[in-house]
Amino acid sequence: MLLRPSEAPLDHRKLVPTHGERLVWMRGDGSTLGVHDAGAAKVGNLICWEHWMPLARAAMHNLEESIHVAAWPTVRETYAIASRHYAFEGRCFVLAAGLVQDKADVLEGLDACGGNDAARNLIEAIEGETLSRGGSMIIAPDGSVIAQAGEGEEILHATLELAMADAERASLDTDGHYSRPDIFTLDVNTAPQQGVRWTD
Repeated sequence: MLLRPSEAPLDHRKLVPTHGERLVWMRGDGSTLGVHDAGAAKVGNLICWEHWMPLARAAMHNLEESIHVAAWPTVRETYAIASRHYAFEGRCFVLAAGLVQDKADVLEGLDACGGNDAARNLIEAIEGETLSRGGSMIIAPDGSVIAQAGEGEEILHATLELAMADAERASLDTDGHYSRPDIFTLDVNTAPQQGVRWTD
């Protein structure tokens, strides 16, 4: 069950494509913001630099995530800080997922799409063979690191005590006693947005 005002697919489309992504992808919209009710936990996600969008974080915190998946190309130091901050601010567990990707993976994907000589030349010109190095983490609602991977492929395991999120909200609840709705409000438009509208 998806928890949000409107019905939408579980796929989340990145709200603001970053760097070179803007060459391929259009901006996402609020129709794909939401959490999935997994029974014992509400699970949500944001992608990469969406974690530096304060209003996106506030919207997700309002949906009461118990577990948040933070998708990153590599969980380097700054991204680890953002993930730990998200866990502390949202009082939820964060699974910071770092991609492991080699240049050969990208070239294989390019070939599967029919190839392109100019694109192949750009990819082959990148120094080194490893493009994304992993570094995944599991973070508790108090911001502490429960488990951390090194570089390369690695599987992390942890038992999450979901009651910890509720206990941590007793001291800081950014959508509760720290929200001050008498001063601040946030409206989230969950309607799908079209890049072009034709009218009579």
